[in-house]
Amino acid sequence: MKIRTKLFLTMSVMIVLLLLFLLGVTHAQFYISRDFAYLEDKAAFESLKKEFEQFYRDHGNSWEHVGDARFEYSAPFAGIVLSADGNFLYQQGKLSADELRNDGYKLVLASGDKRIGRLYVMNDSQFKTYEFKKMWYGILPNIGIASLLFTFVAALLTIFLLSWRLTSPIRKIIAGIEAIKKGDAAAIFPEQRKDEFGAIAKALREMNDSLAAAERTRKQLMSDVAHELKTPLMIIQGELELAHETGAPLSPAKQASLLDEVLRLSRLVHDVLDLSRLEAGMMELHPRTENLVVLLEDVTAKTRFMAEDKHIQLSVHAKEENIPVSVEKSRILQALYNILSNAIYYTNPGGQIRLHAETVHLPDRQQPYACIRVEDNGVGIPEADLPHIFNRFYRADHSRARPSGGTGLGLAIAQQNIVAHQGWIEVESEVGRGSVFKVYLPM
Repeated sequence: MKIRTKLFLTMSVMIVLLLLFLLGVTHAQFYISRDFAYLEDKAAFESLKKEFEQFYRDHGNSWEHVGDARFEYSAPFAGIVLSADGNFLYQQGKLSADELRNDGYKLVLASGDKRIGRLYVMNDSQFKTYEFKKMWYGILPNIGIASLLFTFVAALLTIFLLSWRLTSPIRKIIAGIEAIKKGDAAAIFPEQRKDEFGAIAKALREMNDSLAAAERTRKQLMSDVAHELKTPLMIIQGELELAHETGAPLSPAKQASLLDEVLRLSRLVHDVLDLSRLEAGMMELHPRTENLVVLLEDVTAKTRFMAEDKHIQLSVHAKEENIPVSVEKSRILQALYNILSNAIYYTNPGGQIRLHAETVHLPDRQQPYACIRVEDNGVGIPEADLPHIFNRFYRADHSRARPSGGTGLGLAIAQQNIVAHQGWIEVESEVGRGSVFKVYLPM
């Protein structure tokens, strides 16, 4: 059912209910006015009631000949009807017995404990109200029809304008969605509105922007992977084609070079797969309690030969002998190895790298955390590059050639491994003075 149809039906029901409400109010108002007229002239009503009861007693507890009687207190009343034993025994005034029984004020007549009849009466004030009621009920159908026609026309115009106002943003939203389906990244939504439609439009625009950003990331990832694969593949292809054309066997040096390129390709594929699994939450962890100090000494031992090649002083400092953390050892060692090897690469020969481990209590966290600081006095990271260093294939050193370094995935994998353990990484750096990587892990 369309919105216009729903609005029309809703408006029609509201009109009918409004007319019924007005009719009910008018009817209730008549009876309220009738009862107020009784209260204003209550003495006359009571006097008439007593006079009829006295007549009954004076005639031997009988209404015989009451129809021919004259009552002294009947003058102020426009209509009087006496009902007893299911019959109308006395009537006076302009109104019929049925009219008085339906709209007159009822007085119960009694003699002792016995109810002897009922009086239906209407004084002049009540009679005027009754005449107005009859007149009003007489013209109400015509007024109702005229009002209904007028309201119907007004409702149609209102519904048309309101439905247009309501459906206009919906049509724009649908058009924007259709544009997204066709691949238009610049779909237009009515975001300027301050109502629910504006909120929906804003959410759709943000969703579209997220999808566009994800698509750009996917394309960039494909481009980066292709670029990383291209160089070693071209080297391998060139060497093999040369050997095939000349028929000369590959020298041990050439074989070693080709093996290095194959290993580089293998490392790149494994890194991409690892990062994809980590980001998708598909990497299942099997944590055990480990001593963080021992883990730092382990990763330092594995990278010490890299530091010694550049005459870099590498040291571990811990305030406690045992800092227990619940981690999967291989994953944390991989993260620490990537961070530490990155620090070694960007530290000049003769520099120093210090690893610190301690327990810290953070003000916004309830449980204590283990903090690892990797401090170097290397070249530092430019401020513009800091927000991006954990992105895939991002390199702060844009000048160095791809073949000279790693895959550009080390820090991204390190961050995902730390996040998978409910931790996080912070970086502080100053160009020319070095960098500090802080890793936080829950105790």
